[in-house]
Amino acid sequence: MQHPNLRHLDISAFAARNGQAEHTSPLSDFPRLAAELASGVASADRAVHWRIAAELRRDAAGQPMPWLHCQARTTLALTCQRCLQPAETTVQSDQWFRFVATEAQAEQEDEAAEEDVLALQGPLNVLTLIEDDLLLALPPLVKHEACDSPAPLHSADAAFNAAGGETNRPFAQLAQLLTQPLEGAERKPRPNGHGGHGGEQAD
Repeated sequence: MQHPNLRHLDISAFAARNGQAEHTSPLSDFPRLAAELASGVASADRAVHWRIAAELRRDAAGQPMPWLHCQARTTLALTCQRCLQPAETTVQSDQWFRFVATEAQAEQEDEAAEEDVLALQGPLNVLTLIEDDLLLALPPLVKHEACDSPAPLHSADAAFNAAGGETNRPFAQLAQLLTQPLEGAERKPRPNGHGGHGGEQAD
């Protein structure tokens, strides 16, 4: 069976004959997905297995409109957030798409619909739809089940660390200065008598 051109698919005609297709495509067909691979991991030996099925359903006005079911699965080596090494991660998607006549209608109905609502605007790139769904299915945080965190960085300059310890307590040094008497300071003699005039002290 010859596969339809998924980069240029007439979705209305495909749905009218209840079209179906299934294939395993190289990851290179999905460049944005391949860009998610951990550093140093090649995409050459990786692939995406996908399956699509289309059908016509009548809309609220009684007009037959195409629906498309897309399923896909792949395994990617993503960066572990704990050890920063590649972690093999299964990513899969399962999504329905409903097509409507205009872009305005699609925007109006998409928020309330469980399926994705798209406007019929000429030939459809199904591989782009599959890639979009797999990107949305990427886990927000990737970790091995068991791995070691990278060792923390340490400064090898002991003199720098010692200096840092001394200069990081400015308020403690200030408090110490305030509690010590000033060197060389003398008390002023207290004047005797009234009016500040000096006099002889009584025996």
